[in-house]
Amino acid sequence: YYQFTTFAMSLNELEPDIREILCPTDSRLRPDIRKLENGDQDGAASEKARLEEKQRDSRKARKQKRAHEYVPRWFQSGMNPYTGQEDWLYRGGYWDRDYTDIEDIF
Repeated sequence: YYQFTTFAMSLNELEPDIREILCPTDSRLRPDIRKLENGDQDGAASEKARLEEKQRDSRKARKQKRAHEYVPRWFQSGMNPYTGQEDWLYRGGYWDRDYTDIEDIF
């Protein structure tokens, strides 16, 4: 298991009862990661290629619509009060579990 500790391996576990409350964009739902963790390396590679193509198509469609560039929903760029450096700061809302208008990224 790539010399991961048991704890490190457990971080990406997807418990059945948690699936219904996760944001649809949660990385634990990535089909390529699921296949990789189940030992299907070829399937994982195919899924990763499919996801990357889907991302390129999505970016291209936004550009053609002349839509505004993607704006993060739960983070904003700003000055980190602890480091004094530019950083991504949580703006709130994720735990409200309002996942309307979330793009299907998988």
